Amino acid sequence: MVYHTLKGEIIEILKKEGACSREEIAKKLKSKPNRAILMGYLRCLSDLGVIVSKDAGKAKIYFLRGEK
Repeated sequence: MVYHTLKGEIIEILKKEGACSREEIAKKLKSKPNRAILMGYLRCLSDLGVIVSKDAGKAKIYFLRGEK
């Protein structure tokens, strides 16, 4: 199921890239979820403490916790 692997894809992208905006993450995802689903996953991973975000102008930049 696509949604089961989306969490892993996001984490792998952030491990490899270090930091990405939502748009950058969306471009790199193989599963190509819609914007609402991706935002839900990012919010959930943030609530769980797996990732953190930082405002960068109009965008948010996402990092794995402890890897700023």
